[in-house]
Amino acid sequence: MKSLSIAALSGLASLGAQAQEAPPPDLRPSLDPVVVTATRTTTPTNTLRDTIVITREQLQAAGPLTLGEVLQREAGIELRANGGPGQPESLFVRGAGSAQTLVLVDGLRVGSATVGTTAIEHIPLEMIERIEVVKGPLSSLYGGDAMGGVIQVFTRGKNVPYFFADAGYGTDRDWRASAGVTGADDTTRFSLAAGYRSVDAASATNPRAGFIYNPDRDPYDDAYFNFHFSQKMWTGETLALDAFTTNAHTHYDAGPTGDDWNYHVISGAKLTSSLAFSPTWTSTLTLGEGLDRLEDHGSFVDHFETRQLQATWLNEFPITGGTFSMGAETLRQKVYSDAADPFTNDQRNTNSVFLGVNQLWQGQRFEGSVRWDDDDQFGQRSTGSMSYGFDWPGLSRIAFTYAKGFRAPTFYDLYGPSFPGYSPNPSLQPEQTTSYELSLRNLPGPGLQWRLTYFDNRFDDLIVYDAAQATVLNVARARARGLEAVAETQWLGARWKGSFTAQRPRDEDTGATLQGRAERFGTFDVSRAFGPWSGGVKLLAVGERFDSANEDPASRLGGYAVVDARVRYDFDKNWSAQLSATNLFDKRYESVAGYDAPGRGVLLSVSFASF
Repeated sequence: MKSLSIAALSGLASLGAQAQEAPPPDLRPSLDPVVVTATRTTTPTNTLRDTIVITREQLQAAGPLTLGEVLQREAGIELRANGGPGQPESLFVRGAGSAQTLVLVDGLRVGSATVGTTAIEHIPLEMIERIEVVKGPLSSLYGGDAMGGVIQVFTRGKNVPYFFADAGYGTDRDWRASAGVTGADDTTRFSLAAGYRSVDAASATNPRAGFIYNPDRDPYDDAYFNFHFSQKMWTGETLALDAFTTNAHTHYDAGPTGDDWNYHVISGAKLTSSLAFSPTWTSTLTLGEGLDRLEDHGSFVDHFETRQLQATWLNEFPITGGTFSMGAETLRQKVYSDAADPFTNDQRNTNSVFLGVNQLWQGQRFEGSVRWDDDDQFGQRSTGSMSYGFDWPGLSRIAFTYAKGFRAPTFYDLYGPSFPGYSPNPSLQPEQTTSYELSLRNLPGPGLQWRLTYFDNRFDDLIVYDAAQATVLNVARARARGLEAVAETQWLGARWKGSFTAQRPRDEDTGATLQGRAERFGTFDVSRAFGPWSGGVKLLAVGERFDSANEDPASRLGGYAVVDARVRYDFDKNWSAQLSATNLFDKRYESVAGYDAPGRGVLLSVSFASF
C-alpha cells in the first residue's frame, strides 16, 4: 500500500483559490456559490445551505474596512465592535454569538479556548483571498463551536503564476503595504505573501464608558505573512505545506490615565497529504496546529495562550449524482496563563468521526451529515444535519434544512481562574441548538437573482452568569427567528444588490431582546464600470439595539445608517488606483455602549498585479 505523508496548512487554501474567479455576467456565483466549507469536501460544489462567498475583488473594493465590517456588509452578519482598528469585534449570525460561531483560517481552528472566540479584528483583508460563510449549525461536520455557523478564511494564493503589490495611505495616518508571488507548473506550486499596516487611531472609548474612558489616541499596527508549497509526487500523492501568522500591537483604554496595550499573535501551520487510491476513493490526511497568544501590558499584565493540535483523515467516494464522505478527527486544546490562580485543568481532548452525503438526482438534491464526538470532559455526543431541495418548474428552487448543534463551555467557564464575585463551574454542559430553515431562490439562469430564507434557531442550556451564586450556569433559553431576503441584478449597465433581515432574537425566559441584536438591518449596493473607471456606493442600515440582557434603557443603542463609496481607475491591465471612503457622512454611532464606531475613513491605494 502506498504510504501517506502528513502536512501543515491546507490543501483547502488552494481549493479556495481555484473557486475565486470573478463572477460571470449572470451573477450566479453570488447567490448560488460553489464552496467547500458547507460540505467539508475537497471538491468545490453547490449546496442547499445558505452560503455567502466574499471574493478577492470584493475585499479589494472594501478600502479601510475591517474583516468584521466586511462580513456585516457582504454577508448580512451583525457586528459588535469595541471601537476602531484592532479593537475587539464580535459577530452575531442569526442570533448566535461569536463564541457560538466557528472561525477557520485555511481549515484550522485558531481561536482562544479560554474565551471561545477568534480575534477576527487582527486578520487583515490584505491577507485574504476568499471567505466562505455558512449560516446555521454545522456541528455535524465540524463539531463544537459550529452551532451558529462557520466562517472560513482562505489566505492569499492562486493556482497560476502571479505577482501582486499594494500600497495605501488614509485617514489617521493609516498606511499599509503588501506584496505576494505565486509560482506554478503541472506538479509544483508555491505562494507567499506579506504585509504591514500602521494607523494612529482615535480613542476607542467615549465618556459613556465610565471609569475606563481615556481620551488619548489608540494606535494599532499589524503584520502578516502566509506561505504555501505543494508538490505532486511520482506516486500520485500531493503534499502541501502551509503556514500563516498575523502579529498585532494594539493600544486600548483601561482607565483615565496610563498607556495600556497588548500584543496578539494568531498563527497556524498544516501539512496535508492527498492521494487517489482509485477512481472511487480519494484520501486526505491533515495534521496542523493553531495558535492564539495574547500579552497584556499596562494596568493589567497577563499572558494567555491557546494551542490547538488538529488531525483529520477525510475519505471521499463518488456516488451516482454526488459524493459520500467519511472522516475521523482529533483535537487537543491546551491553554497557558500567567494568572496567579491558574486553570485547574489546562487541556481538553476530543476524538470524532463523521459521515456526509451530497447527492443530486432528477432535479432534487439531498445533503446530510452526522457526527459523533467523544470529549474527555463531556463524554459522547452526536449531532446531525439534513437538507432537501427540489426545483419547482417555472417558479423557484425550494430547500428545507434541519440541524442540531452544540458548543462546549470555555476553559474560563469550567476551570477558572477564580476571583471575588466569580468562580468557575466544572459541572457545566454544552449549549445546544436546533435549527429549521426554509429557503426559496430563483431557478438557474440570467436576469434577477434572488433568495428568501426563513430561519428559526432555538438555543438551550445557554451559559449565563448567576450573580446570586457568583458562577456560570446552564439556565438560559433563547430563540432567533426571522426572514432574510437577498436580490441581485444588472440594470442600466450597473450591478444592483440588496439584502434585508427582519428577525426576532429573544431570551425565551425573560422575553427581552438578545444583547446587541437588532430586529431590522440591511444593505443596498450599486456599482458600475465606465471604460477604465469603475465605482460604487453601498448603504448599510441597522435598527436600534440594547447593550444589555434586560433592555435597560440606559444601554439603548440608536439605529444608524452609513454610506460607503469607492472609485477605481485601471491605468492598464497591471496598474490601478482606488479611492474609497467609509462612513462617508461621518455618522456618529455606537455598536457597544461607551465605544465610538469609526468615523469617516478615506484610503487611497495603488495596486499592481501581473498574471
